[in-house]
Amino acid sequence: MRLLPLAVLSVALTSLSSPVLAPAQTADPDTSSAPAQTADPDTSSAAESPKSEPATGVQWFPDRFVIAALIAAPREVRFEGGLYSAKRDLESEYEGSSLESEVAVGYRIPVVRLLDGGADGVALDLGFEAGVWSRFYMENRTRDLIATDYRVGAPLSLRYRAIEGRLTFHHMSSHLGDDYVAQFGLWVYQVSREALELVLAVRPVEPVRLYGSGDLNVGRGTNVAVDDEFRGQEFVAVEQWVLRFGAEYDPSWAREGSVQPFFGVNLETTETTRRLATIIRGGVAFRINSVRLLLDAQYRDGPSAMGQFRLDPEGFDNLDDPRPFRGVDERMFGVGLTVQIGGLVAPGPADRGL
Repeated sequence: MRLLPLAVLSVALTSLSSPVLAPAQTADPDTSSAPAQTADPDTSSAAESPKSEPATGVQWFPDRFVIAALIAAPREVRFEGGLYSAKRDLESEYEGSSLESEVAVGYRIPVVRLLDGGADGVALDLGFEAGVWSRFYMENRTRDLIATDYRVGAPLSLRYRAIEGRLTFHHMSSHLGDDYVAQFGLWVYQVSREALELVLAVRPVEPVRLYGSGDLNVGRGTNVAVDDEFRGQEFVAVEQWVLRFGAEYDPSWAREGSVQPFFGVNLETTETTRRLATIIRGGVAFRINSVRLLLDAQYRDGPSAMGQFRLDPEGFDNLDDPRPFRGVDERMFGVGLTVQIGGLVAPGPADRGL
């Protein structure tokens, strides 16, 4: 009989203690769910934003252009030198095929990246360029300066996937060398222009690029004739327009640390020339970080790329003729070395992760 009161007492104690024990057995929603539902925004955003994503918006002085310079275009701004056997179709000229060197000192710098859409978007930048090309006759002690061309411009470059474009407003002026003038007693023409240059290119497959290009000279220096027949008559010694097109193969933009072959051909015609100017370059290239070295062989045939020889001062009889001049034909073959530094190393479609 004593067991019955003890059982009743035990049940009563259990019923009284259950409301007190329940909160201890049930997890607090404020404390248990907080770590699971609340995440540190700094750590989560860092995890969700891969480091390989390109920057967007305006960037001042980015480290490279969005498109690469043309390989075989004759007055593309770069730093290079070459040694050539050259012969020009002129009456007042060095005899036979002469040994000449051409040195180019030029640099392009991207000033502002306006758009950077990465691999699938639009990339757009505005830059500045300046270059000087000088040709020397190497077969005498004085190393006669034949001619010098100067170029200053502002290129606006664009890339969208495999499509590339560049619009450049530039000034060019060309001058005969004092040594050359003294040697042949030539009258010096004023050869200068301000031009809009448009380049449109496509990469059907990597690393091939096909392009078309043209210059429209919107301002041209004028000359005044001094000979007896046309004395005092003004004329222009610069063509109104230039058309060029070409093709390139160059895998070295995307492959660093190994020697890669490259090849380029450029064909050009102008308002005043009567045949195509052909430039062919081929060789090997080697890239280390932002510096490329290109060693190549070159062949040029047709109207000269030198501004003072874009016309033949001995090749006109009537300044009233719509096309009184013809370009001075020039045939050259030789070897050259090009050094491309800094902003000249532009990522191509296969190289956008750099």
